[in-house]
Amino acid sequence: MSATLFDRDSMAAWYAHQHLQTDPGIVAVYYLPTNADDREIRFVEINELIGDRNDESLEPIDFGIDTGTDNAHKLFVLDVTPEQWKRFQLRDLDLPGNWSLKDAISYPS
Repeated sequence: MSATLFDRDSMAAWYAHQHLQTDPGIVAVYYLPTNADDREIRFVEINELIGDRNDESLEPIDFGIDTGTDNAHKLFVLDVTPEQWKRFQLRDLDLPGNWSLKDAISYPS
């Protein structure tokens, strides 16, 4: 069986557009490829409809996609408020683990 070529950047663009179209609260999606594994997509989604919550509880949701197949990959989504997003940009709030805003790609772009 041959391994399927996984195009992480194309998949990230597709997911970002889907999320923007289906969730009215999402005003922007930031794809964070720096430090991510080859089959890992990391998003920070700015969502105007979520309530502000304790900053220490900010954890991305892990969506394992097509597990057990050649297309297996992970989609991590961290939903934040617009105010929390500003704090990430000012480095007043830390992103999870080894996540980085370096080379972040924004959708819509």
